[in-house]
Amino acid sequence: MRRITTFKALMAKDCLRQSSGTLFTRLLFVVLSFMIICGTMSYYVDHGAYFYAVYVDGQEVGLLAERERLQEIRDTLRQEAYLFYGRPVHVVQDIGYAKVYRPLAEEAPDKVLSQLRNTLSYKVDALMVTAGGRDLLPVADAAAVEQIVEMVTNAYLPTKDNVSLERVYLLEQIDARPYLSYPEELRDPETVAAILLRGTDRRETYLVSRGDSLWQIARDNDISVEELREANPQMEGDRLRIGDELSLIVPEPLVNVITVERVTVTERIPFQTVYVPDDSMWSGQTEVLEKGVFGSRDIVYEVIRENGQERSREIVSSVVISEPVAQKVARGTASIPSRGTGSFIWPVRGGGRLTSPFGWRWGSFHAGIDIAAPHGTPILAADSGVVVFVGWDGGYGKCIVIYHGTYYTRYAHNSQNLVSEGEAVGKGEVIGRIGNTGRSFGDHVHFEIRTGGIYGPPLDPLEFFRP
Repeated sequence: MRRITTFKALMAKDCLRQSSGTLFTRLLFVVLSFMIICGTMSYYVDHGAYFYAVYVDGQEVGLLAERERLQEIRDTLRQEAYLFYGRPVHVVQDIGYAKVYRPLAEEAPDKVLSQLRNTLSYKVDALMVTAGGRDLLPVADAAAVEQIVEMVTNAYLPTKDNVSLERVYLLEQIDARPYLSYPEELRDPETVAAILLRGTDRRETYLVSRGDSLWQIARDNDISVEELREANPQMEGDRLRIGDELSLIVPEPLVNVITVERVTVTERIPFQTVYVPDDSMWSGQTEVLEKGVFGSRDIVYEVIRENGQERSREIVSSVVISEPVAQKVARGTASIPSRGTGSFIWPVRGGGRLTSPFGWRWGSFHAGIDIAAPHGTPILAADSGVVVFVGWDGGYGKCIVIYHGTYYTRYAHNSQNLVSEGEAVGKGEVIGRIGNTGRSFGDHVHFEIRTGGIYGPPLDPLEFFRP
């Protein structure tokens, strides 16, 4: 009985031992499984939370899972810009990236692409045009620079048939240097050439002198009359007074173009005048016996111009084509029996009535004054002198001309002439009578005062006296 008890006890102890081993094994399995699962989850969580943050000038624009993706996006945008501008481009902004831990974030390549497309700006390879070492404007390439130089150089080439170009050069050098430019800043060759030739505005003061006009001042300073008026709002119309100061806004070119030209012209050679004494003419009277003939010669000048304005002129050669022929003039030597006093009296006895003054009328110039009076009223010599013409003179009708030593007086449309050529007359002497001969519309005398000859320049008789 005791042995049996002992065996059962042993069996019970063995069963308890086996049960404890199984439980331990199960617990160990559970713990190991949990650890494996947690490790696996931790691995995937850690590796899925790291991204590449993209930055533009330090500002984040989005996340990418792979940094190679950023290069693909940059290549895409660069190609778009190349197609748009037609030339290789350089990104202006600084693009960078950094690996960041964002466990709850997701990558956004489309957002990065869009943000970069809207943010980035580009520059292109260009050339900065310089003039005299001074930066001016950017152009696309060397061909544009060559075109600018050609346009500036050819700006003042001669166009006349008698002018040939010897050489042309620029006082300031046009050059270019490599430059990165925004595409919108590139200028076409025409614009750059115009700026080089026009340059900047320089203000000067001009002192008005005798004989000046707005047109001449503007022309001499290469500006328009309108620009001259705008710079001087104080001016009243076109009136200039000697001593006035005018403001001139004068263009100052950035490049000065020098042309050396050969100009061939045919010039007249003046003739000499030979005087022959003639005692049949009164002293002071002259008469052309043989007209002079101008000679001619071909002259070649070397003309230097700066920006189209002549700076110097020198004769290179001169060839005579024809010699001049002297003019022969008879000069009177006879003493004038009655020389005028230089003052005049009214030429109509009783005064008459002034009907037409000196100057323009009816579309033509009236070279004297008309004095109306009854038919036959005496006409008086306005001053002492010698009668040098009596007779019919076209539209003047019956006419008398008296030489007074300096002046000539004419009395026209007479009904009678009462003197003869060569006769000396005194001031106030009756020389004819008023009529209506020639081109006339009523009884009157047409009275003239001239200098230099019977048909010399006319003077206003009313400047010598008043009725």
